[in-house]
Amino acid sequence: MTISTSVLSNGFSVAHTADSVLSIYPPRVTLDAYAQKALSVTEIEGMQAIFKTQGAAAKEYLSREGLLSTISSLTVRLNGSGLDDLQRLLLSSSDIYATLLEQAFTVDKVQSTDLEGLYGSVVRGAASGPRTYFLGRMVSDILNDKRIFLGQGSRYLQHLMTQVISQGLPITQGQVESVVNQLLTTVYNEGDIPYYVDKFALRSDSGIARSAFTSAIKQAMIDYLVKLGVQVRDQTSFEQGLYDEYFALAYSDALLKVSTVSEDPIDAARVKGGETTWDFSVDTFESIEEQGVSPDNILAAGALDYIYCIGERMHVFDVANALVLRWAGGVLDVPEGATAALLYRYHKLRSERSTPQERAMLYRRILNRGGGRLLSNMVANEDFPRLWHQLMSEVAEYIRKAEGSYSAESWVSRAPIFQATKNLQYNLSENMTGMSHLQVTEDYAHLQEALDIIKSEDVIVSYGGRRKSIWTVIEQLAKEDLGLMISSAPIRTAAIEGNKVFQWIASFNEGTVQDRDFQTFLAAAESWIIAQASMEEEDDSFGREDDDIGDDFDEEEDDWDDWDD
Repeated sequence: MTISTSVLSNGFSVAHTADSVLSIYPPRVTLDAYAQKALSVTEIEGMQAIFKTQGAAAKEYLSREGLLSTISSLTVRLNGSGLDDLQRLLLSSSDIYATLLEQAFTVDKVQSTDLEGLYGSVVRGAASGPRTYFLGRMVSDILNDKRIFLGQGSRYLQHLMTQVISQGLPITQGQVESVVNQLLTTVYNEGDIPYYVDKFALRSDSGIARSAFTSAIKQAMIDYLVKLGVQVRDQTSFEQGLYDEYFALAYSDALLKVSTVSEDPIDAARVKGGETTWDFSVDTFESIEEQGVSPDNILAAGALDYIYCIGERMHVFDVANALVLRWAGGVLDVPEGATAALLYRYHKLRSERSTPQERAMLYRRILNRGGGRLLSNMVANEDFPRLWHQLMSEVAEYIRKAEGSYSAESWVSRAPIFQATKNLQYNLSENMTGMSHLQVTEDYAHLQEALDIIKSEDVIVSYGGRRKSIWTVIEQLAKEDLGLMISSAPIRTAAIEGNKVFQWIASFNEGTVQDRDFQTFLAAAESWIIAQASMEEEDDSFGREDDDIGDDFDEEEDDWDDWDD
């Protein structure tokens, strides 16, 4: 544990009166020697280099301004939050903590009454400059001890530090050096390829938008080029386009491997993606990875909820079926062309798509929505509706309290919302498993094909009314062919804003929540609540008995009985 001290000009250290309120619990691990050394240097040299000040001056400022009582409350909050080991280590240094607090007050202009603002400023501050300096110092010390000199500013060193800053390093005794060794091996194997992949991504003549080169795409390109054995002789040859063919092939291969939710498993074979590496530690279990949270599982559940709202509650699947049947019967006169091709494809693939019963089964198993019948070895996620309701209730309560807080000294705790979010993280990570990812991907592709038909020019002209709107088409055909009155606007809002809430849940990490992200989440949740309340009938689609969607489908029939007859 780092002893809270202030360093005088003569080199001696003395305790400061502010230290009593700057006591952040250190991580419950045995520190590696490299980590301990890097922390000591970061406390003094790092803070001076980054902020042009040191902990002693910061503590004097905090004491002089009478901020110790506020800091004491913030310290209690930080000690009880889920900081990762590195953040907790940095903040356990009273010098670093004090410096970040001074920056929060003097640079970020956070008010002393704004504990949430102080919390966010300090945690973000620790995750940026001090973290980068600390990691850089550890890497530098390890390289020096190994007598490895990469050269300041060399591509190898830049690539190594990019990997280190992105992935982080462990601080537990005996783990640091082995991880750096692995990264060094990767850097040497990849050589200059990452540098040239970045250059290729920035080229205007590649014909590919720069935004398409995500981190996952770039890494997949690097892996492909390294496996192929491509070596760029010199930059001039690269700039002349002599290697463009290889990099274009690498980009095409990366697109196949880095699938998106819009890809259709029926159109292209799926390639198994990489696995997420989680650093499970029995000492803390405080970070998202250690808690077993899977953002991909949560995002997939959000996509499933979107499919349920648009596809089932708005009856988009049924409306597309009705259009195909109208076309088959000659009621919808569509000449040969794009719309006819969409209609024919939708019809021909009906036997390969998930049946309504299979979709209903998935909604029930993952979200406990609808009344789909489950197989004997399946269990409905009965906790999800309750946990979702709890999150929405906490949002409503937070908004009520915030709107009623007129005093500048008052602030509303976000802790209940954060805890409700964590509960949903665990629930969805545990239940969105098995083949559900592939099913959701296919069902979303199915939904997109249905929407493509409904919003095609021929259909919009025929059924879009004066507004020429896809929503008018859905409402009109649902009324005429399905005998249903549908109000598309609130359902659409619930689908879109609800998906934003799922994105918040997937990316949530209490230690790094930024205020703008929280406000975006609040707005989405509030819109979802209003949309639910504005619907003509009370939304009782959570966990209903077999009197709704699952029971509306006869197991011995499908959507195409009229066609088959």
